[in-house]
Amino acid sequence: MKVKIRRSTPNSPDFVIPSEARDMQSAARCRSLASLGMTIHKKFLVPLRARLSPPAPSSSGALAMWALRRLFLSTALLLWAAGSVAQVPSSNIATGGIATGGACSSELVTLRATDGVRLQGIVSHASKPRASALLLVHGYAGNFYEAYFPKLAEAAAHAGYDTLALNMRDHDAGPKKSSFTDNQADIAAGVSYLHELGHKRVVLLGQSMGTNRVLYYQASSGDPDIAATVLVSGVGDLFEWNVWQFGKEKAQATVDEALTLQRAGREEELMLIDLGPIGKALYSARYLLSLRGPDRLSNPYQNLAKVKNPILIIQGTADKLIQKDIGKRLQTAAPAGSAAVFVSIEGAAHGYENYESALSDKVLGWLNTVAP
Repeated sequence: MKVKIRRSTPNSPDFVIPSEARDMQSAARCRSLASLGMTIHKKFLVPLRARLSPPAPSSSGALAMWALRRLFLSTALLLWAAGSVAQVPSSNIATGGIATGGACSSELVTLRATDGVRLQGIVSHASKPRASALLLVHGYAGNFYEAYFPKLAEAAAHAGYDTLALNMRDHDAGPKKSSFTDNQADIAAGVSYLHELGHKRVVLLGQSMGTNRVLYYQASSGDPDIAATVLVSGVGDLFEWNVWQFGKEKAQATVDEALTLQRAGREEELMLIDLGPIGKALYSARYLLSLRGPDRLSNPYQNLAKVKNPILIIQGTADKLIQKDIGKRLQTAAPAGSAAVFVSIEGAAHGYENYESALSDKVLGWLNTVAP
């Protein structure tokens, strides 16, 4: 196995490692990277989310203090992660920062979308890669190393699939100012990178709101090189999710507030948004309307109707963040005659904690038949 950090070269100016990661002493084995990602998620991100929720909008000073606290804690987490990777046992490090002896390699990368936005991620290489590669797209406030992504990427690489887990531009906690549709450029950058590696076909996997992202990408781009689509813990239509959480009156009132700001030319102004079990967040009116507004393009059922490749839909029976019928509704929305398969994983919650192996088995078993 080999693990390395991809560095900038004259022939690949868009695929460079960020300076923070470039300064790390080397990188860990695929399994070490998976363990690091899971540790960050369980020990830091879950408890931090409660602390990072914005306060009630009592004053601008309170919001400013919240922003400073979020920046401090996020910086501390980044430094801890860098230190953890730097402390990989020397037996895993060979000359030039290369660790050998296994079936896969991993490298941190930064991609540049067509509008210039830089996106961080990690690619796990198979020793004998298949023709198709796998692109992992996280959900709301997620990132490339969170939840089951590291373990799935490791398993996929050992099964022969080069796998890229990529940050979207609106990753992690913090104010959201972009538009949902901007994620099309993010996913396109990931697909382009995998083509650069020599893969003719790409499998898209979306987690939670990532399912909305990958379906919009396919519906809007009509990309013929998408071999298959995997939808994990799909949330369904985002306005409907808010109706389910808060009732139609409150859900519509939030949209109306954003529409008022938009009509006044203030769509970049931040709003304090209640996300129920997820906490509170700061959204620009533009961002909120792109997710839930009357002209939203995030509706997964409408976008799924335009997807022509094989589709796998997975939902955990213990998922409390979404309605129980979402998976079946997604399957019904697939085009008539399409190969849309729905499976459930008994006992699994939204992020598949402690069910990572079961999820990987379902995904890779299915991919072996549709994208061998």
